[in-house]
Amino acid sequence: MIAASEARHYQALALELLTRDPAPGSSPAEGARLPAQLLRRLVVEHYDFIWRLLARLGVAEAEVDDAAQQVFMVLVTREGLSIKPGSERAFLYGVALRVAKEFRRRAQSSQNHVAPDPDRLVDAAPDLEAVAARNQARRQLDRILERMPENLKEAFILFELEDLSVPQIAELLAIPGGTVASRLRRARAFFQTEIALLQTSTETSPP
Repeated sequence: MIAASEARHYQALALELLTRDPAPGSSPAEGARLPAQLLRRLVVEHYDFIWRLLARLGVAEAEVDDAAQQVFMVLVTREGLSIKPGSERAFLYGVALRVAKEFRRRAQSSQNHVAPDPDRLVDAAPDLEAVAARNQARRQLDRILERMPENLKEAFILFELEDLSVPQIAELLAIPGGTVASRLRRARAFFQTEIALLQTSTETSPP
């Protein structure tokens, strides 16, 4: 995952990009946008959340920074944008879902047309068992999340990985708290089933 120093760097880039003055010669309509102070607050308060969310929604790590900036660029490119106070995170969350879907679609299309690089298939550090174990665990989590139904995945990620409460998730997704709780129960059951299948597969695989 991205280092803290890198996260601050990309957050700073997003701030500079979003709050710079309109290009010379642009018309008032082209320059109209949310106040710079609001843009700055939204980036500072929500950039890390959106970055992690995009990574967990299947955007390739090398593209997460671009995807995050694309999410926030909506704030300055959508004409007449108005966000209800208190619903900023929910708005950005909805944009992030669409951006993640587009990046996954593009990545899948690229994989279907590009042959794998043999050098990338070779483990460059086979003695780093701890790193390999973490990478394997991350890949397994990603595969489980890919198979998990979208509505269950949202609740699972926000509760288990982002540490949001059920009321917070309900507000973010604009659904009743009981629906969130139900989705969480089903998501956990799905996750436990997938873990059990992985363990069974590992135990029955030849050495």
